[in-house]
Amino acid sequence: MALVDTHAHLADPPLSADVDAVLDRAAAAGVATIVVPAGDEASSRAGRDVARAHPGHVHAAAGLHPWEVAAGTTHDLRWLEDLLREGGFAAVGEAGLDAVIAGADLDAQEAVLRAQAGLARDAGLPLIVHVRGAFDRLVRVLESLGPGGPGGVLHAFGGSAEVAARLRRLGFVRGVGGVATRPEAVKVRAAVTATPLDAMVLETDAPCIGTRLRPKEVVEPADVAEVRDAVAALTGAPPGEVEARTTAVARALFRLG
Repeated sequence: MALVDTHAHLADPPLSADVDAVLDRAAAAGVATIVVPAGDEASSRAGRDVARAHPGHVHAAAGLHPWEVAAGTTHDLRWLEDLLREGGFAAVGEAGLDAVIAGADLDAQEAVLRAQAGLARDAGLPLIVHVRGAFDRLVRVLESLGPGGPGGVLHAFGGSAEVAARLRRLGFVRGVGGVATRPEAVKVRAAVTATPLDAMVLETDAPCIGTRLRPKEVVEPADVAEVRDAVAALTGAPPGEVEARTTAVARALFRLG
């Protein structure tokens, strides 16, 4: 079994400057597979290009990030529908709700999230969900989709174990990343401790979220090994068990084979 980093921005700088070297360092750390999220059409295409250049090791997602949803706007997602029809993607996202950004329009974000969830469901792909400051609303949206929703990953999820458990019943697992490695992140670490290993996947969000040992902009997919070790310390499970079980969840969710 080998580690999976379910969220790393390989198509964005600085990682995009030398993807081969990043992948070599990842392999040396035991990371065999990386999922690349997207924020808009350009990054969706760029991520797919990276995946095609590294088949079997890199898998791309396509989607529109809530940060790209301007207040009072509507979005035509035909470009996303066309990309998914073309193929070459393992997930839809990042999609979601973010109440923290300046000028956040949660109504507009929700409309885009619902549209992307529908496209993910139709394509048979999981949804990568970004959420900050809107956990209750996210739960309402995803529960309203019913059991036929797409399922997916709650990326860098800061919600409680109780919220995560409700969404788990809809097929969503907790994405555990660098924040869980920091002793001062008491609430996140407590939620991780209360989350079953079979309900989580590991991620770095490289280069955006640092770990205890590696600051943001320097963090890479190789550092998902530090996340694994932090989860092991929090749950009391051996690192090998954490790796095996979270990798199995990731491979099943993203259909990695």
